[in-house]
Amino acid sequence: MASQVPPDTHAVPVKERDESLELQPFLDEIQGDAVMHTQGLEAREAASAVFCSLARRLSDGEDVKLYRALPGGIGAILGACSVHRGPSRAKRIGRDEFITDVADHLNIKPDQAFRVVTAVFTAVRDRIPEDEVAAVASQLPADLGDLFRRPV
Repeated sequence: MASQVPPDTHAVPVKERDESLELQPFLDEIQGDAVMHTQGLEAREAASAVFCSLARRLSDGEDVKLYRALPGGIGAILGACSVHRGPSRAKRIGRDEFITDVADHLNIKPDQAFRVVTAVFTAVRDRIPEDEVAAVASQLPADLGDLFRRPV
């Protein structure tokens, strides 16, 4: 008969991760872009700025579909936007104005915001089904839709 080993009451509990298993790699991918380091930006802050601007460009139904398509807490960043959300839903603007919105949100230059948008779009695209990529891109003006669709 095997003897039972009493539990180690002095063991230090393993710290649980602050982020879900899906969210942390998403944030890590964004954080790995050089512009994040040079501008002192945090990945969650960058994703929030891009998601805020994107949410204004999508219909209510499409932003909900995107929210649901993003795994493990990533969609919560999209749903948490309060800066840009409001009555001006599904506003069609071009890539330059979108980039400027993100730049203003993060207080960085537009060329740096372009890099942030590209990093976030890439991380999102890697995590949603192709039909959802197409659905989101179809609601954006051509130049912005191409940026969302394009592998970088």
